[in-house]
Amino acid sequence: MTSGFRIERADREAFDIIVALEQVIFPEDPWTPGMIADELDSPFSAYFLAIFEPDGGDDGFPLEVVGYAGVKVVGDGADVMTIGVLPGGRGRGCGSQLMETLVDHAELQGATSMFLEVRASNDSAIRLYERCGFARIGVRRGYFRHPVEDGVEMARSLSPSAR
Repeated sequence: MTSGFRIERADREAFDIIVALEQVIFPEDPWTPGMIADELDSPFSAYFLAIFEPDGGDDGFPLEVVGYAGVKVVGDGADVMTIGVLPGGRGRGCGSQLMETLVDHAELQGATSMFLEVRASNDSAIRLYERCGFARIGVRRGYFRHPVEDGVEMARSLSPSAR
């Protein structure tokens, strides 16, 4: 685990936090509150919060949510629905920790492969995903809307846990 962060499963009570994170992390094309509510209510989806704990979190200082991620597992396939970290939390391993959590969850659910789409211009995210074992498998022309941009399709194999 990266020092200073812990990952917690998000439930419906995290709705307001996720809506606020979405507005800051993805200001050009945030998910609507309805989309977020649908995802949090879906039996196929799991969402996780990255919480920064100054000095390990044992000193009484408030904790701060700095990122979140979600995965949808249907059958043997998993889709990374979203992953994002606030600007102040980037570059410290939080995104890697969130992705590791998504992979672990998908494997526990029996998924054998995982997919995602990322903006073609988002070089730092593409590098993160490649470090996490994803490979480019294609391009979706005009996949992102605001602004319109191609999406790079990426995938990785998983090792599902026996259930």
